[in-house]
Parts: sequence; C-alpha cells; structure tokens
Amino acid sequence: MSKRLIWFLAVVTVTALAQVTADAPPFTADEIAIYRDFLLHYPEQLSNVIGMQDTTVAFVAPMAFGDEPNPPNLTIPAYSGRKLPPEVIALTGEEAVTARIGAAGKLVDLKKRRPNELPDGGQRMHFTLSEIAFDSKHKQAAFVYSATCGCKGGSRGTIVYVLMENGRWSRKGPILNFWIG
Repeated sequence: MSKRLIWFLAVVTVTALAQVTADAPPFTADEIAIYRDFLLHYPEQLSNVIGMQDTTVAFVAPMAFGDEPNPPNLTIPAYSGRKLPPEVIALTGEEAVTARIGAAGKLVDLKKRRPNELPDGGQRMHFTLSEIAFDSKHKQAAFVYSATCGCKGGSRGTIVYVLMENGRWSRKGPILNFWIG
C-alpha cells in the first residue's frame, strides 16, 4: 500500500511540474539576448558557470532586491522551470568555458591544479539563473543568478538590464543585493 502511495505522489508531482512548464511561454529573443550577454560577461570566476542548471528558477522579488530603496517596478513571471535554450546552455559547457578562460589568459596549467579543480582553479558550483522579470514598458529587466558549492559558500546577485535606443540590452551596474559566503 505504501509503495503505491509513493508512486502515486511521484506521478502527481511530476505531472504537476510538467503542466507548469508546459503552460510557460517559450523564451523570447530579448530573454535569450540578456542571458547570453550575462554569461559572456560573467563578472566572477568564469568556471562557476560550467554545468549550469539547464532550467530556470523562480524570480523572487524580496531575494532579488533585499533592502534596495528603489527597486525597479517589474512584473514577476508566474512560472519557472523552463528549459533554457541551446544557445544559452552552449555557453556553459566545459569546452566553451575553458576556451574563454584561455582567451582571457587565466587558464591554470593542468600540472599545477589540485584534484577536481577547474581550468581557472575554481571548483564545481551549482549555478542557476532565475526567470527574467520585465517592467510594464519592456525597457528594464532583472534576474537573479546564484553560484553555490557544497561548502555553504557561494555568491548571488541581481542583474538589471536596460533596453538601449539601438534595441540592444545593456547591463546596468552595479550588481544589486550581491552576496558572497
């Protein structure tokens, strides 16, 4: 009886999650451009993004803006768990990241790395991107990234983008609500 109940709960959970994801809209060109720009110009240790989670997490405004006195007025997406498009995920593969680390001159010689160290001396992180929240005029956007390791440390920050006159998205600095543990 208990095995049937466990299987039933597992099926209901998976079905509910699948319905939430199925109802979510496909990624827009703006969302893809924002995620790509962020990953190509990631402000911390580049190896953090290797093996990034391939689905989004929810955008949580209190976590995103914390004590910010004037956070942007954004429409928070009611969905999460969307599978990120291949052109975004491709930027987080070990080969692609290693090539960018090498191009930046930050590649640590394989002989000098400790066991399990990544190409720039970093360690494996659990890296996530939240859904992107836009303002009502679609001129500002924000999302939260998180890089955590098993040692209870890591970083998290809120990235705000603005739509420029030329139609391109530009990161507005500094990173809000930045945390390193």
